[in-house]
Amino acid sequence: MTAGQTAAAVAALALSACALNRAPLPQTTEGDWAVQRDASTRRAFLYDGLNHRATGTATFLSPAVREARARRLGDWFGWTPAELEERLAQERAEAEKGEELVLSFYTAERADDDLDAPRSAWRVAVKLDGTDVVSSRVTAIERDATLLVLFPYIGPFDTAYRVLLPHPPAGPLAGRGFVFEIASARGKVSMDFGAPNGVITPQQPAPPP
Repeated sequence: MTAGQTAAAVAALALSACALNRAPLPQTTEGDWAVQRDASTRRAFLYDGLNHRATGTATFLSPAVREARARRLGDWFGWTPAELEERLAQERAEAEKGEELVLSFYTAERADDDLDAPRSAWRVAVKLDGTDVVSSRVTAIERDATLLVLFPYIGPFDTAYRVLLPHPPAGPLAGRGFVFEIASARGKVSMDFGAPNGVITPQQPAPPP
């Protein structure tokens, strides 16, 4: 084998190795993070006849989901045990303050996508035990690489939001069935977290053909 042939073989081997290795590791579809996230995620569509008005996909950040996210970030960033424990303590403190969901929201009319506006066209609330818990704050989240890999369902035309709510009077939401509802004059986008696990649940209407 000539020197040129050897170099070509080495290059081909390197390219083959690159093609086989997937990043990041663990992948976002693997492990406890994927299990916890997907079990706590729901999606709903809003249609007006055949007109698609909006789509909402939300992940409820229960204590278990928060811990799984922290541990996954620790794997990806190579945190020390002390750094991981600091993040876990931060997550526990945030969970004690109230409830939180990560929401990916799409609207056909761009002007309708204003959940973080001082006077939004939408009312964001959790429905539970015959009462409504209205969001205390909704803020847009920067679409950085970390967010998009953690929550791969966030589409290129979606806006990502952090939704904060107080704890319901009867106690935290974890382990309880509830409906997360985004409502306006356009209609309602309702995500049923009491339904079976899965991003799209049987209770939510399928898009018309």
